[in-house]
Amino acid sequence: MLRRSMRSVLLALLATALLALLPRVAFAKTATIPDPLRIAVPGAPDAYYYKPQGRGSKPVIMYLHGRGGRPAEDCRKWARVATQFGWVVCPSGSGVNDAGGRTWTNGTADAQRVIDATLTALRDKYKGKLQRRGNVLVGFSEGAWVAMNVGLKDQRTWSRWLILGASDAYWGDVSEALAKDKRKVERVYLLTGENDGVARNTVRVGETLKKVKVPVRVKLVAGMGHEVPSDRMISTYRRPLAWLVNASK
Repeated sequence: MLRRSMRSVLLALLATALLALLPRVAFAKTATIPDPLRIAVPGAPDAYYYKPQGRGSKPVIMYLHGRGGRPAEDCRKWARVATQFGWVVCPSGSGVNDAGGRTWTNGTADAQRVIDATLTALRDKYKGKLQRRGNVLVGFSEGAWVAMNVGLKDQRTWSRWLILGASDAYWGDVSEALAKDKRKVERVYLLTGENDGVARNTVRVGETLKKVKVPVRVKLVAGMGHEVPSDRMISTYRRPLAWLVNASK
């Protein structure tokens, strides 16, 4: 009888503890992402960012928007999946389209200037909390074109790439830039919707990278088109980011 009584007490305490946790679990599932922080970038539009989870120096996960992108909104989407890996940083292209969205139509040289100025502004503010090497450059659509070219030019800073909607049309001959004795890029993940018009182009980019021995993964996502699905951020992008960030340094 005594054992039964003790067992009942323990079960009651356990049930109470579990009930106490329920509101926290529900809140975690329904919590909204706060507005991103904003930083002035000299000579460029303001950029948006989220601080990483955890302490110490963390890598930068920089997202380059597509044509007509809304960097603040894009940054909120990426915060759901990427703050566990590092700083989520979303610069703004210098151009503006008819609907008021940002573009990179001033070219990759101007885009690199914006990217560099954004990093400098954040490092001036947060010092050594941002890694200088081993950072991840993420580009979608027009931003993929920028990421593939800026990544080639500055492989020390951006040694890991996540390219969404990659196309071999964005590149010329990259054999010299990715030659073994010069190459600093460590890993590349190419992710494109199977219904995206550049899906076959993405496969060809992967073949090019394999030829020059760059570690690369290619994924064509079933049922997905030319998009960054806001309702599937974690399920779609967590594994690619984990693979990139966990590359040996």
